[in-house]
Amino acid sequence: MGAHDVEEAAERVNRKREEILGEENLVKLIIGLSIPLFISGSVQSLYNIADTYWLSKLGSAALGTPTVSWPYRGVLMSIGFGLASSVSALVGQYIGARDYRNASKSLGSVLGLLLAIGVPGSLLFYYTRWLYIDLTNVTADMRGLVDPYIAVTLAGIPFMYLYLTFNFALGAAGDTVTPMKVSVFATMLNFLLDPVLIFWAGMGVVGAALATLLSNILTGLYAAYSFATGRHGLRVYPRDLLPDSRLLRLIARISTPMIASRMMTTLGFIVMIGIVNGLGTPVVAAYSIGQVMLNIDHIISFPIARSTGIVVAQSLGARLIDRSKKATKTGLLLLLGSIGLYIILLVTFRGWFISVFTRDPAVWDPANRMLLIFGPSVLGFDLFIFANSIARASGHTFFVSGIGIARLWLLRIPLSWYLAYHLALGDKGLWSGMSLSNWITGALATMWVLSWRWAKPVIHSPPRIPPDNKRI
Repeated sequence: MGAHDVEEAAERVNRKREEILGEENLVKLIIGLSIPLFISGSVQSLYNIADTYWLSKLGSAALGTPTVSWPYRGVLMSIGFGLASSVSALVGQYIGARDYRNASKSLGSVLGLLLAIGVPGSLLFYYTRWLYIDLTNVTADMRGLVDPYIAVTLAGIPFMYLYLTFNFALGAAGDTVTPMKVSVFATMLNFLLDPVLIFWAGMGVVGAALATLLSNILTGLYAAYSFATGRHGLRVYPRDLLPDSRLLRLIARISTPMIASRMMTTLGFIVMIGIVNGLGTPVVAAYSIGQVMLNIDHIISFPIARSTGIVVAQSLGARLIDRSKKATKTGLLLLLGSIGLYIILLVTFRGWFISVFTRDPAVWDPANRMLLIFGPSVLGFDLFIFANSIARASGHTFFVSGIGIARLWLLRIPLSWYLAYHLALGDKGLWSGMSLSNWITGALATMWVLSWRWAKPVIHSPPRIPPDNKRI
């Protein structure tokens, strides 16, 4: 890229800032930012459905392998997500304040920390994966599938770190279109490779893992190219990869609660996987099917939450506190309306959804109960996700991270175990415990959002007034 191209990309970031801080119709603004995220999320959800469908053809053990495997590499992803998510507050607020140099420096600092963790972390987890398999009571028919699946997917962690940071950084700058294009390309590649590697190459579950790895490598390399050249307005120089003490303290303040929350959540899901595994392979398969169907709501809730967070971060950086509050109220109402409609459709057509994946009564019945009992509680979870996005955007992450930990360790795990095993309610008790944890967490998260305690910036750069004296 030439110098003119880099300047043009930087100017696009500035124009997007003016749109985010100047658009009076917040519904239009949030929906406009959400549409690319909705598209990429839709494509990803369709891929997850297709992936689940292909694996279901290999039997219940293969179908449950990704679900059983993800919490282990999820520990590393928790660290990556926690650090990368600090970019939402730092880059977003610095751009809101027109402090573009510090926006790039904070991005580089986070990226440097992630690369220092990702490579050695992946190697460590590769050589200790057998501990996870033993500790989670993976059933005998799944052990031979889970082990190679984990081994292959761990190789993609450093590349996933790169793309995760890319996604958060461009989103914070108001560019949700470019990450959508990269994500859709990678997902479509994964979609095309899956049946080829699973069936034609005869690799089974390992083929699905390899398809995911190849997609992760491509997205990670593109993210690195974008940062190195400034193609999309945010350029990271080699010197930026070494954080200064001031930025390091700020990154730690924002990301440490998020890392702790996601780590504890991931460890909690490892325990939950053990609880689910104890109810037998049919319930594991039902849980996998239910998760695919319930995760469809993420293509609605996540874009609304993230888009609201983008507006909040830049508004706080520009010291437009009232605008950040108004954007939050608007996003919250959009979330409640859209997810309410989704839940009605889910419960009404749950039988048809399940029949796409299985007609085995041993799997169909618990999956049906899961969607009926646990399904409506996704609204509580989505309210928590919304609060999480506001916390990341504002940089005030302590309280929401705390209730994220409580959701699993104080609510879901003890309730699910007590109802499923102690009261001998089986999968009905499992789904009921999971449901209660979502509703309680959602209520607490919403009260925190509406308390407005987060409505102040964490950066110390005053808004820079451009030569024409326009403050936005």
